[in-house]
Amino acid sequence: MNPLTLINSDGGLYVDSRDVAQAIERDHSKLLRTIHEYCGYLSESKIGLADFFVEGEYEDAQGKPRPCYLITRKGCDMIANKLTGKKGVLFTAAYVTAFEKMTEQLTTTGTQFFPPKATSAGEVSSLIKNVRNTMERQNSAPIKVARQTELLLRHFRIPVIEDFVEVPSPWEQPVLE
Repeated sequence: MNPLTLINSDGGLYVDSRDVAQAIERDHSKLLRTIHEYCGYLSESKIGLADFFVEGEYEDAQGKPRPCYLITRKGCDMIANKLTGKKGVLFTAAYVTAFEKMTEQLTTTGTQFFPPKATSAGEVSSLIKNVRNTMERQNSAPIKVARQTELLLRHFRIPVIEDFVEVPSPWEQPVLE
């Protein structure tokens, strides 16, 4: 079995349902019907669909839009729990390995992503304000507060002007009065 390719979209990690169908040797249209059925059960129980499956679309060979799903690790767990035998074991090994590898890469780079579409402007503003207040209580230098603010803004893909943080020149001396 080929390793699964993960998609990093809006800070979430997903596997394309077409890749899953190929991995479990199942027709994609049948997998879509199964996932659609799972989504119905989850919706009835008021369990968040986005934690498992996200509706997507791709263009077929004729350029026509076709449905697919982006599947989270939880969604892969759900699909794998219904599989038995060699196919189930190999699929489970493939998706667990892919998700662990990506998680390890994100951990070693020190990067943690939060889905921007799930984070409102008010939540981002509140986060920045809380970070700023905490840093100021700890007597952090204003330049550090500004740099942290810039990192948060960029993380949530909020445009920042190039010289958002003005770094004082090393030869500038503070004026004492």
